[in-house]
Amino acid sequence: MSKAQGIPLSKWLIGTLALLFIPVLTGLGVWQLQRAEEKRQLLDQWNSAPEVLNVLPGSGRVEGLKVSLSGRFKTDVTYLLDNRTRNGRSGYEVIRPFVSENSSVTVLVNLGWIAASHYREELPQIALPTNVQRVTGRLVTPKRVIQLSPDQWGGAESVRVQQLDMLRLAERHPRLYPAVIRSDEALLPELRVGWPVVNISPDRHLGYAVQWFGLAVVLVSGCVWLALHPTKRGHDE
Repeated sequence: MSKAQGIPLSKWLIGTLALLFIPVLTGLGVWQLQRAEEKRQLLDQWNSAPEVLNVLPGSGRVEGLKVSLSGRFKTDVTYLLDNRTRNGRSGYEVIRPFVSENSSVTVLVNLGWIAASHYREELPQIALPTNVQRVTGRLVTPKRVIQLSPDQWGGAESVRVQQLDMLRLAERHPRLYPAVIRSDEALLPELRVGWPVVNISPDRHLGYAVQWFGLAVVLVSGCVWLALHPTKRGHDE
């Protein structure tokens, strides 16, 4: 006669944890699939943008639209978007308010990246021409990020900022357009233009999804094995 005892506590714990993690891993895989689709749609929209617009578009989705405007840069302030790196070197993206000739709307123009000084307190000085300039580029909508404390603007001509808070900027610049123009051409030799459309490609998101789903499959397989191979203890009497 054989006496079988129940499944050990360790296996109960392993099985319970596995069952808890399976939906989490599956959810992460689904989220990566959704991100891949969002990035694919963004790339499609970016690549299928219509001809260059000579005016700022009105309401609607403007992400990736091409514009070419003539106007003048405001000289009262330059925003330096902090913590931007290229080729392993830290720097800033230079943002300057711009008013086109055929509109009173102010639009921010990302003029490109500039290397930072080795001394944090030294900010780059950007001397743009004051005459009429033509700006050509793509419209992008700044993303909100978590910021522990607000930027201190003061009255300086060059202001270091951690993000483009469009609501706060609209208080300083009346009739501010809600998107930013990323310039296609460097207006000064020390500036570098060119940005990736997406930071992570759709294929990489798909790869991450496969990894999450693979881990979920491993846990499911482990639960099945535990169910089919319970540990028995005892001795024949």
